[in-house]
Amino acid sequence: MLRPIPKTNSSGTLLRLLNGDFDHHILPVIKYETPDIIIQRIDEEKNDSEILFVTEFMTHTPQHHHPLQRFSRIYGASNLKIPSALIIPNTKVKLERKNGVYRPTSYRANPLIYHIFIKTTDVNKTPTLLFLWPDINGYLKYDKQHPTAPFINDQIQSWFALLDSAVRGDKDISSAKEQYELMVKVGQHKVREHKEFVAGWKDIYKLTTIRVEKTETVIKEFKLDTKQLPTHFLKNEDTLIFEPEGLHAPSTPFRTDPYAGMLCAFDNLFCREGNGIRVLNLLLRAKNIKYATSENQNIFIDIKHDKSTCPFLKKVQKNIGSEHLKANQCPFTMTKQQRIYGEVADVIVFDDYVYYQKIS
Repeated sequence: MLRPIPKTNSSGTLLRLLNGDFDHHILPVIKYETPDIIIQRIDEEKNDSEILFVTEFMTHTPQHHHPLQRFSRIYGASNLKIPSALIIPNTKVKLERKNGVYRPTSYRANPLIYHIFIKTTDVNKTPTLLFLWPDINGYLKYDKQHPTAPFINDQIQSWFALLDSAVRGDKDISSAKEQYELMVKVGQHKVREHKEFVAGWKDIYKLTTIRVEKTETVIKEFKLDTKQLPTHFLKNEDTLIFEPEGLHAPSTPFRTDPYAGMLCAFDNLFCREGNGIRVLNLLLRAKNIKYATSENQNIFIDIKHDKSTCPFLKKVQKNIGSEHLKANQCPFTMTKQQRIYGEVADVIVFDDYVYYQKIS
């Protein structure tokens, strides 16, 4: 059975569209952002269901920001040990204007993207893989019978193989060993100790939007209230600061694309060790953004979230999930800023306020 995935996480939309007995079970997968395909198995005899597989498709040029932007669409699913995939162009040509003349420019994904998916697979012990959309000299090949779908070559066959394995219940990385090894080869990935890896972020990736500082230094720099910081934040020796320049744009006062996906990607790539525990704190410096947009309104809505009944965090009975949504006191039904930035980062430092993730 084919069902549309809700396009927004607003309470009204979810209550209107998720009216089947097991529809609420997709909510943990879409709590941050919605992927293109969710495969769900429904077992009517057991009166239960299971999310088996998640995929996002991308036809934009594959370098840096575009695939990073989409990472938040599979970040939550992978964290839940659900096999996940992003299909991106291997190579794509884009016509760009230079000196008044349009010329074709070819783009390929840089190693950073491969490393994010390799590290996420390692951290979650679950296949979280990149597959390459086939092309001819940078022009994408589409399936004749399904004009919006990729042409079925060896890479797409490998994607189908991963899908088949997930449907059979095999979530082990060995089910996708060849694809994983291809990612390691193409991404020129080298195994490093976590401390060495974090220390080399500047030389390895040439990133200008992050820096790693001692946690004691960060607390002093941003005048953080230690009473509001979680125990792990005070325990961790180092903190990663993500401070993009473009959060405030003419079109929106608090931009999410591509920065929400980047935040999720840097969480896995830098902040977590192989056991999945966050050993490097994650702080978002929201430059040129004020938390208080007016005297009576803030960027985030202050709510009393009942995690024990939240259908985004665990399976609950349909009526309990519906009541939770009706109460309109859930961060995962709020703006993308609140449900990603506010739930993934430990701390957000605005120009006029410090927001601490609510643990309880």
